[in-house]
Amino acid sequence: MVDAGTGTGTGKPAAGQRLRRARVAVALVFAVHGAVTGSFATRVPWVQDHTDASAGQLGLALAFPAIGASVAMPLAGWVSHRFGARTALRGMLALWTLSLTLPALAPNLVALCGVLLVYGATAGMSDVAMNALGVETEERLGRSIMSGLHGMW
Repeated sequence: MVDAGTGTGTGKPAAGQRLRRARVAVALVFAVHGAVTGSFATRVPWVQDHTDASAGQLGLALAFPAIGASVAMPLAGWVSHRFGARTALRGMLALWTLSLTLPALAPNLVALCGVLLVYGATAGMSDVAMNALGVETEERLGRSIMSGLHGMW
């Protein structure tokens, strides 16, 4: 007997349904990534006041997410292969969203630079993993979806 909800007799989703779910899931990941980035950007003036940083000091601190991302991005491939891309992405996104709270805990410029390094590293690794999953989903679908995924960001 065929399961009306899946179109198969196994109770598992049909291939087309699995592809649609994968596309929606990766699009949601891109949206979360954009939302977290936007959330951090809105907090920059508060972080500057909280750490009593000058404009120059804040500029220096804001270089640390890029440094962290540049250092950690090459590790994202290794982590994805070691744990599987979806599992790795889940972990990296969890760490990244948690790292969003760290700047509020930084009492001074040195601590702020350190937490922004962590924030950037986890953001960069998440970015690499989500784009890899986007490419994988795109290949499975047999058509281009990357511009739409980046639009979700």
